[in-house]
Parts: sequence; C-alpha cells; structure tokens
Amino acid sequence: MLSPAAVASSSSAQFTYYIFILISLIILLRLARRTRANYKGTKFNLVRTYLSAAIYAALVIVYSGLSFSEGVSFLLALPEAGLVFLAAFLSFKYSERRVSAWKTADGSVYFKGGIAIYIIYVAGLLGRLSIIIIDGPSAFGGQLSGTELYGSMTADLILAIGGGLLIGRYVRSVRRFQRIQRGEESVPSEPPTTGIIPGKVKLRTGLSRF
Repeated sequence: MLSPAAVASSSSAQFTYYIFILISLIILLRLARRTRANYKGTKFNLVRTYLSAAIYAALVIVYSGLSFSEGVSFLLALPEAGLVFLAAFLSFKYSERRVSAWKTADGSVYFKGGIAIYIIYVAGLLGRLSIIIIDGPSAFGGQLSGTELYGSMTADLILAIGGGLLIGRYVRSVRRFQRIQRGEESVPSEPPTTGIIPGKVKLRTGLSRF
C-alpha cells in the first residue's frame, strides 16, 4: 500500500503530465491554424512574433530536456544545438526569397509563404507528443528503451530543425518589417500572385501569431 506521500507525489506527477499535454496540444492547434493562414497571409505583429519565437524555442528545450531525463544520451545535445543554428541560418536565407510581403493602405504589413517550415515543426512536435501520450504519466521520470528511445531521438531532431527554421524565419521577418517601415524597401499594396516578387528579392513570411 502506498504511503500518503507517495500518493501525493503520484497525483502531482499526473497533474503535471496532463497540463503539459494540454499546453502542447494548444500550441499544436495554433500552429496548424498558422500554417493554414499562411496561404492567404497574416498581419505582422512584432510582440506576437517575439512571443511565438520564444514559445517554440522553449518547447524544443523542454522536450529535449525531457528526453535526456528519459535515457537519451546527453551527447545528442551538441548535434541538436548545431542543427538548430544551421536550420535557423538556412531558413533566414530561404525566407528572403520564398516569403512574400505587402503593405495595405492603413500601414499594416502582411506576410505569407514558407509553409514547409511550419510543417516540419508540426511533424516534430506531433511525433514527440505522440511518444509522451503513449508512454503515459510515467514519461516524467521514467526511462525509455528500444523503439520509444529511438523514436524520441528522431522526433527531437526533427523538432530541433523545425524550431531553428521558425527562428530563422522570424528573425528575417523582423528585419524585413523594419526595412519596410523605414521606407528602405517598397512592397506592393496587394498580395502577390506568385511565390516570389519580381525584381528585388522579397520576403514572404506570415508570423504574427503562433
């Protein structure tokens, strides 16, 4: 028979587990909405962009930390960090040409495109969340082995790449927004009909919300 302290500890672990799952699902649903919204474009908001970047990066760190506590080797931390920086750099370059921008009459700036970046992050988050759900409350403090361990490592790497891609895109969008606001770069007043705006390289991001 479990002692009162053990019962309280178990209840606390289960509560933490379900809250964690709920938060992850909310973020996942918001990401799915953002991915779909980018087909039409979203209004840029500087505060929400910073907040979204922080949340997505934090989720990568939390899931990676959880994996290390479940048996994934800490040796994976260095390659994961390297993938994040590499993905951020490549996304920063990619977004310059593959994300479109326009400015409406009221001065609002809109971005759209780069859907693949969101899809990669969603895939990593969905994979990692699935492992947590399958493992149940014992995932917090338990030890993974076999297929679950390798699945967790793979999902973490995909999530790390997706996080880096999103961060790179967000950094590029902020810089692009600042250029547009300072009048250093002109953009059309309507959404472009093609993926890349002719002439000067144009940015195409939809990053106002997460």
